[in-house]
Amino acid sequence: MTTTTDVDLVQTGLAHLIHHTRKQIESLTKALDHLPDVSELQLKGTLLKTYASQIEGHHHFVELPDYQGHPLSIKLDIKKSIIENAEDYFHRYHKSKRGQATIQQNLAMAKTELHQQLATQAAFDPENPEAVATLKQSLIAAGAIHTHVLHSSKAPIPAHPRRFYTHDHVLVEVGKNSRQNDHLTLTARKDYYWMHAGGEIPGSHVVIHSNHPSEQTLQEAAVLTAYYSKGRQMNRVPVDVLTVGQMRKPKGAKAGLVTFSGPARTITVVPDATLAAELRDQEDIHHDAD
Repeated sequence: MTTTTDVDLVQTGLAHLIHHTRKQIESLTKALDHLPDVSELQLKGTLLKTYASQIEGHHHFVELPDYQGHPLSIKLDIKKSIIENAEDYFHRYHKSKRGQATIQQNLAMAKTELHQQLATQAAFDPENPEAVATLKQSLIAAGAIHTHVLHSSKAPIPAHPRRFYTHDHVLVEVGKNSRQNDHLTLTARKDYYWMHAGGEIPGSHVVIHSNHPSEQTLQEAAVLTAYYSKGRQMNRVPVDVLTVGQMRKPKGAKAGLVTFSGPARTITVVPDATLAAELRDQEDIHHDAD
């Protein structure tokens, strides 16, 4: 039997999901607009390498002719040689190109998800109990509807985990306590990535909301994982990387305890409070300060 509460939950959950996806699209679009011009970075590196033998000494900038003969001002690091500056521009070019490809891929996925979500919302039939129940479970799995933790007690779950956005604009959620760690891990999509401090270091469960995160996102999420662990004061912290689908909750296990099966990757990182503050969702800070 479908209850009014279930229908309201589904409608609210769908609206939340659509709002989140629209925000993600807006954020990704802004990120694309603010990326440096990759072709200009490549051009500056090429010009510096071409004219390196003609530039003497160290300078804050040089002016060189582009392919059309127009003067192009190129900023330099005065501590480095012209060739080293050229290599810096090539490095930035390749990094920006990879970042652009990742953001474009995430943006295309987000637009596809929004199209599907809007279609689901338009087709939703509150009078169909089976459809309501199926959609409710789907929204719970997507984190759009929050329910009690499996093996739950009467204590309420905190509103939501800490939220961060990597420089690729991928959402990363970090549990605040053992019960919330359970909730985060047990309700996340099975193909999302999951992290925890390795070496039996106690810490938060971390979920990356992507099934194909870039290496940059993995590294940044690993730093967050290390920072929100008992290894925060260590110089280097190993971080285990798996998928949510590899995680299991043993029957009767205490809150926050999970096991996994299959291969795991380990990333070793330095905990970084500055990066954690930089990536923190500003709305999240105002809504639920640490």
